[in-house]
Amino acid sequence: MRRLLRKRTGVLLACCAAAMVVADVAASPQTRGAKPPAKRTSAVFTCAADLGMGTASRRRFCDVVVASVAAESVSVAIPVHTGAATLLFDLHNRFTVDPVPADPALAFARHTAVIAVIRQAGDIIERMAVTRDYRTPADLFDRIAGAARGAAPRAIAPGAPQAMRVTIPAGVGGIGIVGTRLEEWRAAGRAAFDSPGRPIAIVSNVRVEYTPR
Repeated sequence: MRRLLRKRTGVLLACCAAAMVVADVAASPQTRGAKPPAKRTSAVFTCAADLGMGTASRRRFCDVVVASVAAESVSVAIPVHTGAATLLFDLHNRFTVDPVPADPALAFARHTAVIAVIRQAGDIIERMAVTRDYRTPADLFDRIAGAARGAAPRAIAPGAPQAMRVTIPAGVGGIGIVGTRLEEWRAAGRAAFDSPGRPIAIVSNVRVEYTPR
């Protein structure tokens, strides 16, 4: 009886050892504890119309220009990557600030700017819009520093930001942010603008999240 028990115990232990080996092989480093490549962030972009730096935020602001190709507005480089990338930026309405404070009712402006994210050749990836009102400088996100040291801020200023997030298809190496149309309401009435070359909005905080190859 004792010999039989010892024999059965030995067989059981051998089976357990074999199972542990199989489990260890199944959980090899390729599947156990393996982490996907970490995402990186790039902020490489070029502006056809660079407005300058914000006096408070220290952000770089760029005009979004009505255009059909990226080079005429805002071009964003996307590093070599795998899978889809994500474009992130803040979109602002583009307001003109009167240097002399005016009655808020007279200074009122409502802008709806429609823009598009395009491939370098002009194919549209996604459209989006931002709408904000302006009555007093308190409605602005920031002021843009003047051209010379000590100069007054520029008359052009960004409204409150709207965060944008766009999925960029795999294989795209660069995109553009271009203007499509601006609708403006003022006390005097409504107007619309879509002429090529016209700045209609402002972008800041432009960056790309991607998984490197």
